[in-house]
Amino acid sequence: MGREKSGEMAFEEFISGMRTLYEKKLTPEPHWQKAKELLEQLVNNRNFKEMTDSWPTGDGKQYVIYEDPDYGFVVDGLVRGHYHAAVAHDHAHTWTAYGIVSGWERMTRYVRTDDGSDSERADLELVSSEICEAGTVDIIPPWDIHTESNEDNRAVALSVRSETLGHFDQNIFLEDGRVSTIRGLTRVGFALDGTLTQADT
Repeated sequence: MGREKSGEMAFEEFISGMRTLYEKKLTPEPHWQKAKELLEQLVNNRNFKEMTDSWPTGDGKQYVIYEDPDYGFVVDGLVRGHYHAAVAHDHAHTWTAYGIVSGWERMTRYVRTDDGSDSERADLELVSSEICEAGTVDIIPPWDIHTESNEDNRAVALSVRSETLGHFDQNIFLEDGRVSTIRGLTRVGFALDGTLTQADT
């Protein structure tokens, strides 16, 4: 066996693979299944994982690592501190491949049981709650209601999104049944070496 690719090379090959995938113009479900397979290769690269060990904790932030100029997909880094717990939310109409690079997170999914006619309230039912270990990738379809959380551990994840968040509303679902909207986390320009570049309001 040869030496494992460097973290930088693994990331470049992932981007190249994603661009090739977009060229095929698949329908969403097979497209994002292939994207999952590509992301699994990246998050399981030991050298890439070691690169992320020095990334600063960014609770409340998502690090914008790459935005594609032609196809619009974006790669965001998320570095969770201890006892992070996101409120239940969706990603609106977008698709996401969510890969754990290091640590672990619990992915909890819900489904609405009301008819959706009230934009300010919702009844949710628990669908699943699973531990996602490092190296695993989950697909989050449009309007999927979910949360991510961890305990006494640091977790690093990559979110590969069909488009940049922050310029449209996402729903959040509060424990008391209220529904509100957000425009996502604070977006910060970020390099693979952990250098912060610029904020994106």
